[in-house]
Amino acid sequence: MSGSVQQSLLPFAQPALPMASHSLQEETTAGAVSPADGRLWLCLYLPDLPLEVLCRDTSAPCVVLDGVGQGAGVVLLCDESAARQGVQPGMPVNAALALLPDLEIQQRRPGLEHEALLGLAVTVTRFTPVVSIDPCGALLLEIGGSNILFGGAGTLRGMAVAATTQRGHAVSAAVAPTARAALWLAWSGEQAIVTEMALLPGALARLPLRLPGWPVEIRRRLRRMGVRRLGECMRLPRDGLARRIGQGYLAEIDQALGRRAEVREVFHQQDRFTDELELPCETRSSVIVMGALEILLGRLGRELRQRQAAAWILWVYLQHRGRPATMLRVGLLRPSADMAQLRELTGMRLSRSTAPEPVVAVKLEAELAREHPPLTAGLFGWQQDRDERLLGLMEQLRMRLGHAAVHGIGLCSEHRPEAAWHVVSEPQEQQSGSVRASSSAPRPLWLLESPVPIESRNGIPLFHGRMVLESGPERIETGWWDGHDIRRDYHVARNPHGQSAWVFRDLRHGGWYLHGLFG
Repeated sequence: MSGSVQQSLLPFAQPALPMASHSLQEETTAGAVSPADGRLWLCLYLPDLPLEVLCRDTSAPCVVLDGVGQGAGVVLLCDESAARQGVQPGMPVNAALALLPDLEIQQRRPGLEHEALLGLAVTVTRFTPVVSIDPCGALLLEIGGSNILFGGAGTLRGMAVAATTQRGHAVSAAVAPTARAALWLAWSGEQAIVTEMALLPGALARLPLRLPGWPVEIRRRLRRMGVRRLGECMRLPRDGLARRIGQGYLAEIDQALGRRAEVREVFHQQDRFTDELELPCETRSSVIVMGALEILLGRLGRELRQRQAAAWILWVYLQHRGRPATMLRVGLLRPSADMAQLRELTGMRLSRSTAPEPVVAVKLEAELAREHPPLTAGLFGWQQDRDERLLGLMEQLRMRLGHAAVHGIGLCSEHRPEAAWHVVSEPQEQQSGSVRASSSAPRPLWLLESPVPIESRNGIPLFHGRMVLESGPERIETGWWDGHDIRRDYHVARNPHGQSAWVFRDLRHGGWYLHGLFG
């Protein structure tokens, strides 16, 4: 057979395919060619995850059973203590018990594994916002846009591995231009960093056929053909390989090589933080309860730093035995990640509450905002945002006086002064652009709830003495359509004591009235 015909039987490989060597474990530098779409994937595979979520707090030798189908009575994983005494994965549980009668046996808990992956996914979002959870127990991070920020793919991989091991997980990590290639490399224990698409086929060629999602029957069928590694499988004719193992596995090989697009679901964080702490004993002491809240707020602070988010509303639940929990709400006027401020407001709210029964546990929930305005600082570190300080003062007043005691004032499309404003529950709400002040004339800050009649002498109003009309008149005549019509001439007047007031003369009924005072 001629060389050209032989080359046509290599549908997965390029001509003169370079085989990957152990030098791929070091990040390529000079002459590196990035993938065409600029993507680069980091896989964090947790091989011992089923064991870690179940046997972390036990001192006895421990094994985890698969618990599914025919593997229900077979050891899936074992810890080091059991392994030293002869227990191995794949061993029947009866044989393991014969070796170690005091062996602790756990059934696999996929729900706990998924929860652990969710928590780890939140941790690694500090490196990239694109994180995908693979059912085989791995996280896939798209780092093409962030690896330079962290000093390269090798440095970023080291940081991600360190963050994973700090949470108590063993990890195998690999980097590749495609997500499935990174998964297969990490699954096989290849701690490789492949940043060149041209080197990807060679890096995958030496992998054994024990791949995630490939059943034992497929591997046996390929072994009967003399195929034991992925590179040998890639050299087979496509049509014949598809007939023997199916189009689905052929498509996975194409995805690993970047020949076929792969769709993966991206992990999205919930916009809510929830944590709970049980107290060592029932208590009515606010000091003990606040100590528990300090611990929960510390965990919230770490969560906010990891997510680069801010808290919008805090809900504190003081749980009692045999009756509903006491709920405390700590509302903020704008999202905040300032933990000192959150601790202060929570302490104020707690001091104003009285628990009807002893508290047995404390639960903290926080509604999070993904985006929040950054705080500005001056040259020497002091805060320059005056609005931020004003909002902080209003939040403290609300905690001390109650939510309804502090509010804002908004304008209405109305010329009658007593009806030209309304209460705004959130003082920072923006005023609608279509609502404008009814007049450019001065208005007093202190407007009386209703005008007060005052005496007059020779047509001049009296208020702690004879007043001097400094400006006016400003005539307001309106309201004829709703039965509350007015006709008034307003003046700014000053009395002998220097007090400046807003007075008007009623043109319908006669007489002078005091309607407000200037500062």
